[in-house]
Amino acid sequence: MTTKTIQFAKSSRGKPPRRGGDAKSRRGSIVVEAAFVAPLLMTLMLGVWEVGRMVQVNQILQNAAREGARLAGNGYVNGTAVTASTVQTAVQNYLTAAGLPTAAATGAVTTITCLAATVWTDPSAALPLDPFKVTVTIPSGAAFNSLRWNLLNQITSQTSMSATVYWESENNSQVVVSATLPY
Repeated sequence: MTTKTIQFAKSSRGKPPRRGGDAKSRRGSIVVEAAFVAPLLMTLMLGVWEVGRMVQVNQILQNAAREGARLAGNGYVNGTAVTASTVQTAVQNYLTAAGLPTAAATGAVTTITCLAATVWTDPSAALPLDPFKVTVTIPSGAAFNSLRWNLLNQITSQTSMSATVYWESENNSQVVVSATLPY
């Protein structure tokens, strides 16, 4: 068995030669590649940022609608009847506390829709277990535009946001309990 020795030709600096040229000739191609990829990467990043913001705002809207429905479902708070305007104020306070801009919080529209057979307009008039829904909408215009984080309004085509929660009334029923035992 014979052994072969392989010798590398040494460059003038004492290092083995590199394949593909030296770093100076490679630097120009890196700049060209970055010029092509950077705009695409920036557009992608801004798109993800904008969609992430809309998901965050949608979650806040869902929570605000749930908070409004919880208040409306009680019918009375500390002996005071809950009205549609009370629910609207509670939703706006929640949106403000969650950090949404003032234009979005005050521009939000809250609607309570009775889904029961006996129709009521204020939640305090609901019967026990009457179904209803609370919808919170941030309409297009100044209210919705205040939610955007970047200047590229064409990344998402959405112009308004809405969240709906279905709930049942938890008003107390008028139950009369007899104090006498049946025997």
